[in-house]
Amino acid sequence: MKSGYGLRAWAVLLVAVLAGASCAPQAPETASRPPVSSARQVVVYTPFPDLTVDELAEGFTRKTGLQVEQIREGTARVFARLRAEKNYPRADVWCGGGGMIPFMTAAGEGLLEPYVPTGHEDMPRDRGNLILRDRDWRWVGIGVISLGFAYNPQNLSPDQVPRTWEELATPRWRGHVEMWDPAESGTSMLFLESALLRALNAGQGEEAGWDYLTRFFGNLNRYTREGAPSFAVARGQSLIGIHFEFQFLEFLAMQAGNTQVADASANIRWHLPPSSPVLAEGIALVRGGPNPEAGKAFIDYCLSEEGQRIINRFFFSVDPSIPPPAGLEGVTLQDLLDKAMKLDPEWMAANYDRVRRIWQNRVEATAEE
Repeated sequence: MKSGYGLRAWAVLLVAVLAGASCAPQAPETASRPPVSSARQVVVYTPFPDLTVDELAEGFTRKTGLQVEQIREGTARVFARLRAEKNYPRADVWCGGGGMIPFMTAAGEGLLEPYVPTGHEDMPRDRGNLILRDRDWRWVGIGVISLGFAYNPQNLSPDQVPRTWEELATPRWRGHVEMWDPAESGTSMLFLESALLRALNAGQGEEAGWDYLTRFFGNLNRYTREGAPSFAVARGQSLIGIHFEFQFLEFLAMQAGNTQVADASANIRWHLPPSSPVLAEGIALVRGGPNPEAGKAFIDYCLSEEGQRIINRFFFSVDPSIPPPAGLEGVTLQDLLDKAMKLDPEWMAANYDRVRRIWQNRVEATAEE
């Protein structure tokens, strides 16, 4: 992997500060510290696609007259904020987190307030192997997501595309894979935990999963620092970019008419290997937030037919009557479920921080060897 690791000691220190934010007396410093909420607005912490949160905010304001203050950061940073602000919450809603696992962890730490969305009192807890909501309503699903990868068909023919996750850890892909930093990204954290679970599900033990992740790390070209891994893939800078499908679709939408990547739609595809994580994307009311009623109204809007159609631009809807998002070449929700791996959400939530620490302290350390 290309470095940028000369400052590793400082990076590890920063991650330790963020991970321990629950013990800190103040919120982590960022470029935009959120204001205290007011009665005529709702503050939403979110790593969601910009186009989606903008449309949701505009639609919600038209419908209710309430303004939406959006604080957009990666899942790990959102989580660090919520932990640091536990005793004086500034957010009303947490929307999106790379799947339900961070929400489960936050619920266990007492950061989320139970809320049953209006009109969805009969929402089932699960649909087959897909968990749709917390049993105590501390979070609910507003979309369905699956973790695969983007590739460039101009650089990889159909028979060259990796068919399994295991292939990405073979020498063939050394220096050709890109993803976000797990210290900041819920997407990458899900990749790490799902790799460990595949090893556990196969009866190989967790250590076999760490062996896979160490080999995979050796194949990384770099962490994506700006934009999405799809950007590098479409420009031919990396062959593979780890992605949810909604991130891939957002990239295509943002590149429409953009000269940064010429003919982006011809230069990128999305693939879902067998045994991939498929799970609900969540939304939750922050416990003790300044405007709980506004927060509830925002959650209701996201689950309304209007809100779901906005979300459906990039996400599979939790409403089975809404068709799949366009742009995935006929991929259906059933296709996702057919390739879904067996997840252990309780294990994933309980081990979320531990897995990130091992990745940072053990796996990333191999870059210096």
